[in-house]
Amino acid sequence: MLPIRNCVQQTPGYVPGEQPQTTDYIKLNTNENPYAPPDEVFDNLEEELKKVRLYPDPISTKLRKAAGEVFGFPPEQILAGNGSDDILNIALRTFVNPGETVAFLDPTYSLYETIAKVHGATIKTISTDKNFELDSPLVCPEAKLIFVASPNPPLGKHLNRQYLKETCEQATGIVLIDEAYVDFSDEDHWEFIKQYDNVIVSRTMSKSYSLAGMRVGFAISSVEIIGQMNKVRDSYNLDRVAQTLGANCFQFKDYFKGVWQQVRNTRTRLINSLRKLDFFVFDSDANFVLASPQWMEASQLYTKLKERKVLVRYFKQPRISNYVRITVGTDAEIDRLLEVIEQLKNEA
Repeated sequence: MLPIRNCVQQTPGYVPGEQPQTTDYIKLNTNENPYAPPDEVFDNLEEELKKVRLYPDPISTKLRKAAGEVFGFPPEQILAGNGSDDILNIALRTFVNPGETVAFLDPTYSLYETIAKVHGATIKTISTDKNFELDSPLVCPEAKLIFVASPNPPLGKHLNRQYLKETCEQATGIVLIDEAYVDFSDEDHWEFIKQYDNVIVSRTMSKSYSLAGMRVGFAISSVEIIGQMNKVRDSYNLDRVAQTLGANCFQFKDYFKGVWQQVRNTRTRLINSLRKLDFFVFDSDANFVLASPQWMEASQLYTKLKERKVLVRYFKQPRISNYVRITVGTDAEIDRLLEVIEQLKNEA
């Protein structure tokens, strides 16, 4: 018998969205940005590649300074991570002993549950209402850490701001606000860091800055909290290519603002078009939409779309088993998606 920890053995592994091994799919299943960074982002990359025999900057100094200029915080209040998933794990290991409580919503980002179980934490889930929204603050006095995403997947809507404020006020532990999709909306939670001494905001460059393949994320909080989290992170948790591309992308904020607006425009068109095709579709503040076909089971739609080389995301979970999550792609990709859906509807 291998000496595997019980909490690991008993935890199903996290299942990420499918990454096809061929290029003939329209890939609308993992919330990647459909638009590449500008070519200038790669200008000094060759210089960094020549240094691969050397370790990268262990504290990502240049990247954190660039992030600070964009986020409006000094670098001492910013921790760089290997994607925001790394930030979630660092927070968990910093603030929660095995057996202590981690709280999060149902439904939400499913990785929260996976990493909490593997860590050996006690889990408390707090249900959203029938529209997958908060109807009260997240009250869990025993929680050492509350994960709360806003916009919250799989719905993609921001959570009620007043309830979030009350959550931070009432929490006895840390509240981590996961803003993975925030750049596709008109709202952020920076002031919560200044108002409350128990708040962390996490950000990622995977979606809004088109760097999903590089894994660049951040924790932004007080100097004290960041100092403690810095003890827990891996010594060299970002390679030099990721650090360079991340810092470079921050120099092209105007370009990416245009990309975010294009995604928002396409998102509006996608929502309206799906409703005309007899879908129930929630409004969204993210780069994806959650939609339920009224003329076919969602699982069946997922399968039929995949057969036609269009990938969307299907979650076999009780509350969302008749929904698919669709990433907002390029206009051409969405045109093809809608064309295939219309064909399937006519055949149903």
